Amino acid sequence: MFGLKKDIHSFSDEALMQLLSTRRCNEALTEIHARYSKKVLGFFLRMTKGNEEKSHDLVQDLFLRILEKHHLFDSTKRFYTWMFTIASNMVKSSFRERIHEGIEEGSKEFDFHFDFSDNRMDREVFQHSLKEAIEQLEEHHRMAFVLRYMEEMSVKEIAEIIEQPEGTVKSRLFYATKKITQALNEFTPEQVGQHFKLS
Repeated sequence: MFGLKKDIHSFSDEALMQLLSTRRCNEALTEIHARYSKKVLGFFLRMTKGNEEKSHDLVQDLFLRILEKHHLFDSTKRFYTWMFTIASNMVKSSFRERIHEGIEEGSKEFDFHFDFSDNRMDREVFQHSLKEAIEQLEEHHRMAFVLRYMEEMSVKEIAEIIEQPEGTVKSRLFYATKKITQALNEFTPEQVGQHFKLS
């Protein structure tokens, strides 16, 4: 199906998934890992409130599951969404362990690149306030918020990942953004509200 001499870096995610059942399995998994390990680590860090050890364990487990479950992947679907569906389910399972560790100081995982050019707001204070506000969200609201505003997924993609209707996703996002905005009420609406839209 695929020429062995073809540069694997040029393969699509979906093509790499097809390769997982061939003799180029190791190459394919290595390439998928190179593309997404940092991305999913950031996701797990956000969802576990900065627990690095737990997050790294989840990353390793995720790629093992991708390898083991590659035959369940629907090649007509987008790999990115399928991968985050697995990651989302793993997070839901890990929530049962009730991780209580706080987000590590200095973490860059919540960097929203807000504009503080007016010099009235301190960026570090904002980042700290945002981290605390996200920590206070209930797990299902935090999941929707992180997928939408940090992983930049559409409402439709989130609905597919968490296996809920789009209306439920919008409801959770509405609640989450309302709580976040209230927690950040010391900052100007322009600096906060413009980044939290459902469209």
